Amino acid sequence: MQANKVMIEDPWLHETALPSCLEGVTREDVEIVLLGTGSSQPSKYRNVSSIFVNLFSKGSILLDCGEGTLGQLKRRFGIEGADEAVKDLRCIWISHIHADHHTGLARILALRRDLLNETPHEPLIVVGPRQLKRFLDAYQKLEDLDMQFLDCRHTTEASLKTFESNEDKDVSESACVPSDQKNGSTLFAKGSRMESYWKRPGSPVDSAAVFPLLKTLKEILRDAGLEALISFPVIHCPQAYGAVLKAADRTNSTGKKIPGWKIVYSGDTRPCPELVEASRGATVLIHEATFEDGMVEEVFIYLSSLALLLI
Repeated sequence: MQANKVMIEDPWLHETALPSCLEGVTREDVEIVLLGTGSSQPSKYRNVSSIFVNLFSKGSILLDCGEGTLGQLKRRFGIEGADEAVKDLRCIWISHIHADHHTGLARILALRRDLLNETPHEPLIVVGPRQLKRFLDAYQKLEDLDMQFLDCRHTTEASLKTFESNEDKDVSESACVPSDQKNGSTLFAKGSRMESYWKRPGSPVDSAAVFPLLKTLKEILRDAGLEALISFPVIHCPQAYGAVLKAADRTNSTGKKIPGWKIVYSGDTRPCPELVEASRGATVLIHEATFEDGMVEEVFIYLSSLALLLI
């Protein structure tokens, strides 16, 4: 912003024309509830990260699930409403392993298990970085969380294209994950600037184990009126991701094709090309900004963003 100019926040809000993807979309179709937008430090006024995408009769999706997420659902919907929201969850997506993004997860999963105990249902799919599975596996030694885990790296755009191209084939003997990844090394290539192995040509997916889960996720998203849930690597900690949630295209009463809306969520990250590319054409971008404008040093230490950088 130059000194002789005045910044106008959200100038598009004064325009009369809505984006074409929102034609016919009402508050009863989709709602984004910011359950928490705070940093990892406890705050009296802002809970830690969790975004509730409410699709109403088609269910809901959680993007991150920091501690206190269930309490925030109860504040927003009431006790009975929160129970219904948990029962109607279709998927939970976790951006990275930092505690303020996932430590409310076990409570949500355990509550869903109890609420659906006498109702036929499928385990909830949790999409997250590989380290999260270790945490959940350890926790499940204490109690069953009634969930299935899918690594974020298998929901990148490249991995999903591989899945779609082999969806109708017998993948039982397809190539597996490279041995160094099987042994638990990080997702990012040694010596690189957090460049993902999965962006490199010829990196196969463990098809035999992953394809059934991807097929289930695709069916869940389709039933919710969604086209895709895509993860992309970001610059924060090893195996940190952002997410793209796309709604399916629709046809209005006159036969006109209406493109689906697109929500992009950054998790925590410094500005990076992957996020810029993923955000193209976004209807809504939810981007963290942990630090105030004067805290530049902290940005480089913690690999997060300044509000001024985003503007």
